[in-house]
Amino acid sequence: MRLAANNLQIDIINQLIKLDPNDERLVKGPIYTLFKLEAGFNNISSIIDLFQTYRKFYFLNKDKDCEFLALGSWQDFNSLYHYEDIENLTREHDFLKICGAQRFKSEPDCLEWHGLEDCSYFVPKVIIDGGNQGVDIKIILPNSYFEDDNAKKEALHKLAISLEPNPKHMHSEYNHITKSISATSKTQWGKMVNEAVSKIKEQDLKKVVLSRKLKFTFKHPICAYEQFKTLKENNTNNSYNILFQFSANQCFYSVTPETLFKMQGRNVYIDSLAGTIKRGKNKQEDEFLEKTLLSNEKELEEHRHVSSYIEDALKKLTKDLHITKKEEILKLKYIQHIHSKYEGVLSDDAKASDIITGLHPTPAVAGLPKKESIEQIDQLEKSSRGLYAAPIGFFSKEKTEFAVGLRCALADKQDLHIYAGCGIVKDSSPEKEWNETTNKMRNFTEVIKAKSWTNFQ
Repeated sequence: MRLAANNLQIDIINQLIKLDPNDERLVKGPIYTLFKLEAGFNNISSIIDLFQTYRKFYFLNKDKDCEFLALGSWQDFNSLYHYEDIENLTREHDFLKICGAQRFKSEPDCLEWHGLEDCSYFVPKVIIDGGNQGVDIKIILPNSYFEDDNAKKEALHKLAISLEPNPKHMHSEYNHITKSISATSKTQWGKMVNEAVSKIKEQDLKKVVLSRKLKFTFKHPICAYEQFKTLKENNTNNSYNILFQFSANQCFYSVTPETLFKMQGRNVYIDSLAGTIKRGKNKQEDEFLEKTLLSNEKELEEHRHVSSYIEDALKKLTKDLHITKKEEILKLKYIQHIHSKYEGVLSDDAKASDIITGLHPTPAVAGLPKKESIEQIDQLEKSSRGLYAAPIGFFSKEKTEFAVGLRCALADKQDLHIYAGCGIVKDSSPEKEWNETTNKMRNFTEVIKAKSWTNFQ
C-alpha cells in the first residue's frame, strides 16, 4: 500500500493497529523496531508544513544524494556527554537516523534561543526518507510497543500527536515587516573589527571570525515553511537545505554551502571553505572577480589558515588523508568562496563524534588559535550565536553527515533573526567586512519583501 501525503496520520495509525508483532516486515533492534511503508509521493520538502509537531527536521545535502524529513521524538539528547549514547544506538540499529544540532558554543541563555540546550539531538518517531527507489515512510517504534495493550495504546497516542495535521497548512494571511534593526550598528562594527585587528597584531592570534545579526519583526507569526520554500528555490546549487524546528515557536533554517564532515562507512569527506568575494553581474565580471579572489593574499591567507587547521586535526583522526580539490572556486548565488576538499579513512579507534569535537569550531567560523579566538568572540560580540555556525546534521550507522549552520536565520514567533560573519585577519578593514556580511545575508534580504514572504501565516 502506498500512502498519500495528505492522510498520513490516519493511514499510518490504521496500519499499526493491524500490525502483527511477527510481521516479517519488522526490523527489530535492542531498543527500537522499524516498520517501513511506501509513500505515494516524491516531493518530501512539499510536506514539511503538513504536520504541526514542533519537533521537525528536514535535511537535503548539497550533493543531493540524501534527503529526509524527521517528525516527532521518542528520545532527546540535550548534552554533549550523550555522544556515546547516540553512537551506541546507531551502531545497534541500522535503520536509525539521530538528527539535530548543537550550539556554536556554551553560552548564557537569551531570548531568541531560549530553551535550547547545549545540543538538541533526537530519535525520530517517523522518518520520511528519499532514495533511488522512491520515498519510504520509516516508522520507529519503541520495543515496549509489543509488550502489552496499554504500552501499545500509549505509543500509538504519542505517534498520532506527532503526525497531527497542521490546520493552518496553505492558509495565508497578509504579513508585513513592522520593524527592522541591525543588532550591531556600523559604528559598533567598525570598533569590533579594529579591536580584533589590534589583538591580532599584538598577540599570537592569526584570525578571529566576527558575526552580526539583523532582526526583522513581522505583524503576524512567521510561517517558517513558506520562507524556507523560497530560500530552497533560490539556493539549489552547492548548498544544503536544512530546516530544524526545535520548539513550538522557534525554527532554524540554513542554506549553508559548508560541510563540516561527511562519513560513508569509515570514509570521511571534509570541506575547507574560506576566502570570499561577491558574484559578478555578468560572466565577464564574475570571472574577473574569481581571478581577483584567487590572487588576493588576504583571502588566500584566511583560506590557508582553515586548511592547515583541518589537516592537523584530521591527521590525528584519519589515515590515508589526501586533498581532492585545492583552492578552487565554489560559486553560490550571491558570493563565491575559495574551496578545498579532503578525503581520508577514519582511524580504527575514532568515532564520528570525535570529528565534531576535533574540528568544530574550525577557523572558518571561529578563528585561530581556537581558544583565543573564541575568547575574542565572547568579548566583542553582543548577540548569542545559538545555532549560527554550529554543527547540524545526523548520525547513522552507515552514513553520518554534518553541515555548518551558515547562511541561516531563526524564526521566533513574529521575529526573524538573520546571521552572517566574516574572518578578520591583520589586513582586514571594517568597510570590506561589513560589505561581505551584507552579501552573505542577501539570501534572505533580497527576497524578504517578495510575495511568497509577505503572504504567509
